[in-house]
Amino acid sequence: MIRFNSRNSYFKAPFGAVETGADVKFRILVSRRVGAMSVSIVFEGERGFRLPLSFSRTEGIYEEYSLTTKIEHEGLYFYRFEIEDVNGNTVYVGKNYFCDAELSPIAPWWKLTVYKNTFNAANAFAGQNIYQIFPDRFCSVGKINTEKHKNIKAWGELPNHIREADGSLDTTDFFGGNFKGIQSKLDYLFELGIRVIYLNPIFEAATNHRYDTGDYEKIDTLLGTEEDFKEFCTKAKEHGIKVILDGVFSHTGADSKYFNKYGNYDNLGAYQSRESEYSSWFKFKNWPDEYDCWWGVKILPETNESEPTYLSYITGENGIARKWLRAGASGWRLDVADELPDEFLEKFRAAVKNEKNDALIIGEVWENAADKISYDQRRRYLHGNQLDSVMNYVFRNAVIDFMRDGNADRLKNSVLEICEDYPTPVLHSLMNFLGTHDTERIKNILGSETSVCLAYALLAFLPGLPTIYYGDEVGMDGGKDPLNRLCFPWNDEEKPITDFFRKINNIRLELNCLKDGTFSPVITDKDLFGFYRVSKTEKCLFVINISDESKNLPDIIEKGTDIISGKIIKKGSILQGKQFIVIKY
Repeated sequence: MIRFNSRNSYFKAPFGAVETGADVKFRILVSRRVGAMSVSIVFEGERGFRLPLSFSRTEGIYEEYSLTTKIEHEGLYFYRFEIEDVNGNTVYVGKNYFCDAELSPIAPWWKLTVYKNTFNAANAFAGQNIYQIFPDRFCSVGKINTEKHKNIKAWGELPNHIREADGSLDTTDFFGGNFKGIQSKLDYLFELGIRVIYLNPIFEAATNHRYDTGDYEKIDTLLGTEEDFKEFCTKAKEHGIKVILDGVFSHTGADSKYFNKYGNYDNLGAYQSRESEYSSWFKFKNWPDEYDCWWGVKILPETNESEPTYLSYITGENGIARKWLRAGASGWRLDVADELPDEFLEKFRAAVKNEKNDALIIGEVWENAADKISYDQRRRYLHGNQLDSVMNYVFRNAVIDFMRDGNADRLKNSVLEICEDYPTPVLHSLMNFLGTHDTERIKNILGSETSVCLAYALLAFLPGLPTIYYGDEVGMDGGKDPLNRLCFPWNDEEKPITDFFRKINNIRLELNCLKDGTFSPVITDKDLFGFYRVSKTEKCLFVINISDESKNLPDIIEKGTDIISGKIIKKGSILQGKQFIVIKY
């Protein structure tokens, strides 16, 4: 009786999120049997308002109503339609799982993200491939400085992984990975098709993961010096590779110059004295031993991110955000962005963009960042004032689920939801990945290198920037932290799986449609998924068959040459099991 779908450009144009002040057109088809007297669209969220639609024409048994409007204020809006019939009754129209119209007063509302287009980083990063490095475990070259860290293990040994009864783990064992080591592998990374390196924390800290920052102003001595970092960034730039740093600002280490719980720093820390210059940076319930800490971990005291002197220290003219951009970094990944308040994120963005306008700011967000609620607050990450991008756990989960159960419809819906909810520049700079330092190795999850390769190929052709967690390209396995953080096996890096990753990444670099092309699914059969990526100048088709059995491709497939195998693909072609095709038109 009612026809509308927010993902169909006939009913809503343009597709997805819209810029502030841009025209957005809505059309809805209402069966004449409804007896509509008026049709309105109702918005809630950032602001609440109601707009009437005008009768346009008759379409078979339907009457078409339409509206073209502008929304001037950025934010997340929810909308539905309300129809008054001849009897004075109200028909409420919301959405179903596939975003089609559903007649029900309790049906979910559609979403519309309205944003300021300030996402300059997208052009600098679109179409590139990211490589994530856990610095202590990637590569070690030359003599290391063990002044602050004494527990150095031989490369390739197992890290401490036996937890105490209370769940704690000794994380003070190190392997000596350093900047000179990473720098020595820039040729390898370049040939792998990598154009962005994301580094887990590099600043002085007591533990090997370095999420317990000791001093934001200093490089950890095992990694090298500030000059080593600058040289590494310079050499990376010569290879056409950008460097993104991990910013951990929601907490510091208890063993830090700011908190100084153990007296390892010369200055007075907040734990030592209420007169400390850092005292207001932390949240004490009963000084000094009762304080807020990240997820109850006592070595990670939470910061008061909105405290003026802390804000200035991180985001000021000579603050931490700018310091390391000046030293050569091209962006920041913000740890636990959910726990950083709006004021902090907005000032951090202003500092970063004033220093380097096309620097990328990626937030760690595990859910859909467009409608994320944390601490009872609707977040504003993607409206143009905070983040440029997020870690895309949604795609990761969707790809892994598809590899396990072959449900192509669910995969399609997961991808389309993000494509619809995120601003276009955000979509094309998403950090897409199959594994990170926080997850089990993808090989452990999927069980074989063949499945890893198929999953990565699928991920690589979705919107965003595919990311390799160091070692996945050589088939490294590992369970949960810290066994997912083993040393890179440098005598074992040339394998068929490595050649596969190299080939996919370098194909991506040559396809312009992967930089800003739209995503259009065309095949959603059991175990078979296919979609087009279409830009103004180029189009490509990706189809994957994850089953063991051969599948007939549908007649809608346009004839072309598979750039993976060189074979001609046409109507009626067969796609073998555990295979995929990529056709450039």
